[in-house]
Amino acid sequence: MRKPSVSASQSITCAIRPMVSILAIGIACAGTPALANCVADASGLVVTCSGTSGPYVNTASGVTVTAQSGGTVTGSMVLGSSSSTTNSGTFNGAAGNPILTVGANSTVTNAATGKFVQAGTTAGSEGVVLGDNSTFINNGTLTAPTGYNVARFGANGTFTNTALAPAAVTGNVVFGPSLGANVSRFTNQNTAFGFTGNVTASGNLNFDNSGKFTGSLIQQAAGGTVNLTNQSGGTFAGAINTADTTVVNNAGTMTLTGASIIGNFSAAGTSFTNTGRLNLGTSAGVGRLTVNGNYSQSAAGTLGITIGLPGSAGPVAGTNFSQLRTTGTATLSGTLALTVVNGYYPTNSLYNVVVGDTGVTGSFSSITGNQLTFIRFVPVGIVTVSGSQQAYQLQVQRVTTYAAGLGSTATANQLAVATAFQPMVAYADTHLTSDAAKLVGQVDVLTAAEARTFFGAVSPDGYLAYANSMRDHASLFQRQISLRMDDFHADHAQRGWWNNSGLTAFNGAVSGTNKTKTTGYYFAGGFDFSGENYVAGIAAGYAKGTLKFAPGTMSGKDSAYQIGGYASLKFNPIFANLVVDYQFGKFSATKTMTAGTVVRIASAESKSHLLTATGTLGANVDVGGIAFQPFAGVQYHKGSIDAFTETGAGAANLNIGKIKADRTDFIGGATLTRSEGTWRPYVKGTYRRQLGTGPANTISASFVDVTGTNFTVTGRGAGKTEFDVDAGLNWVSEDEGGLFIAYQGTFRDDLNSHGVIAGIRVQF
Repeated sequence: MRKPSVSASQSITCAIRPMVSILAIGIACAGTPALANCVADASGLVVTCSGTSGPYVNTASGVTVTAQSGGTVTGSMVLGSSSSTTNSGTFNGAAGNPILTVGANSTVTNAATGKFVQAGTTAGSEGVVLGDNSTFINNGTLTAPTGYNVARFGANGTFTNTALAPAAVTGNVVFGPSLGANVSRFTNQNTAFGFTGNVTASGNLNFDNSGKFTGSLIQQAAGGTVNLTNQSGGTFAGAINTADTTVVNNAGTMTLTGASIIGNFSAAGTSFTNTGRLNLGTSAGVGRLTVNGNYSQSAAGTLGITIGLPGSAGPVAGTNFSQLRTTGTATLSGTLALTVVNGYYPTNSLYNVVVGDTGVTGSFSSITGNQLTFIRFVPVGIVTVSGSQQAYQLQVQRVTTYAAGLGSTATANQLAVATAFQPMVAYADTHLTSDAAKLVGQVDVLTAAEARTFFGAVSPDGYLAYANSMRDHASLFQRQISLRMDDFHADHAQRGWWNNSGLTAFNGAVSGTNKTKTTGYYFAGGFDFSGENYVAGIAAGYAKGTLKFAPGTMSGKDSAYQIGGYASLKFNPIFANLVVDYQFGKFSATKTMTAGTVVRIASAESKSHLLTATGTLGANVDVGGIAFQPFAGVQYHKGSIDAFTETGAGAANLNIGKIKADRTDFIGGATLTRSEGTWRPYVKGTYRRQLGTGPANTISASFVDVTGTNFTVTGRGAGKTEFDVDAGLNWVSEDEGGLFIAYQGTFRDDLNSHGVIAGIRVQF
């Protein structure tokens, strides 16, 4: 054969004729072209490709092609039978054509630096196409788009992906029919990157995996035999569907998703031996394996079963839980490992995880994953289903109540919610498709710590912060009125108006998980009549706050409108003050509850009402232009937040009873101010102390969907003692009024408030 030559004006005519050795399609050319950098020697049988090469065709038998490192072959290469190709460079496929086509009895070796890359996604786009009795050894990079063939063989083909390959093989490997003495062979040894794609065969197939395989094995019936071995250290993840007699030996880790079928029902000799770990399904979904023969698991073997959410018809094998089914016998030993996903498991429901049509023998020596905090999958053992068919069966049993399962570190509120949640189980058992059943299922699979967190988040105790905030708004409003009464200077009858406005930042100052952070602003103003020994008027105010419950489970905002009246009488040196106001407002909040990976958010809103009255007696001691005014009295609160119902969280929603805000405090303190001149600095300190036992700080609630779930929790009430500070500077005009700016602070064990206030007073 002469060395082919190429010229720009050369005309090449190719005739395509049948060629059995290349899948019944061959190419014969009157002239065989090649670019200058893909060159045959004088014999025409030794071809070297370097630099950049284009399409190459040489159908002679026994051609040896070497693609050198750094070289690139673009387009299709076609070789005859008994060829040998070694690639250390790069073969780039052209869309619509294979990268390389070789005839029968050929060998293709992809070296460590070699790359076969087919990016085409049109019909005919393939990687390497090999004739009968051919071998492909991959030590390098071999890629094709998902769903396209990276290698396609005739009969009796051999594909080996070695441990040296620096990247995962992508694409499918397809074997032609191998009958009689012919056997298709697939071997994957690569543990670092592995093989990602499907393997399809017809007839005899030996499948050996000691690396990482992700994909499916599909074998079509042709009267052959399949031998599938997953070696120790090998991982297989995907599905298996074989139609002829199949022998499976798993010594590594095999995870079968969806439905897998081993062998044909009528083919004798099928068996599955598990000495490693066989997982049917994952936490993302269940799996079902049918072995048309016998299954045997050794003492070293593990069978992984996924248990999922039952439907309206109850547990259904292959849909709601994984199942191993054999047409022959199932011989059990070793470990049964359960993976339980979110879902409601009806009390006493049964799960036939292994079924043998001609019987089940032996037993698992251990079961893992079956003992959860609140439920347990208890082994019933081997039971007869019908005739000779037997099953290894599990039953769902409740092992403890929710309250008992929380452990010794549970809080009183968590226990109260958990106890109220218990009737949900009976409701769920008779309403399998309800959201209550779904919620119970989400809680059943939690750990004790996770359940404590969940029940703590469900607890409505955080709503008490809004009752505390109601009183804080009212007290702040009355402080502005008191400042006005402390600061009237008329020596004759007059009238006037005033306005105070401020910003506050309330920061929880105590440790623990139930402190509250509040920020807000307020406005107060009024109109009054005053004389030398009296002042009386009306006032209105508005306050708004943003609250965040420290565990991060609740946040919201509240607002309040206030209207009131006030009066102060002086009987030198004694004075008496009285302030009465009515406050009405509203709040809205969201509460976040997490059960494992499931998040539910409840929304709440309601109205509030509060009556506040404060009476004080004091004395005015004025020495040298400095006034000292000690005082003492009582502040009384009477009101509540209306009952309301949460929305948005399904069965986790609560009906919340009325939340009381009643409280009575002793108040005492003193004001020190300059009583003469235009600039009058002042400071006022007020001490508050709760009288009596105070409010119960309890909140009653029940779950919306189920009766008999009433419970009561205790929220964090406002501290029993409080110290208020008002310090500022007045600019006073005896006849016209004044301006002032001041600091206002509040200090108690559950709250620190720091605010800035400014105001104007006009009199005429």
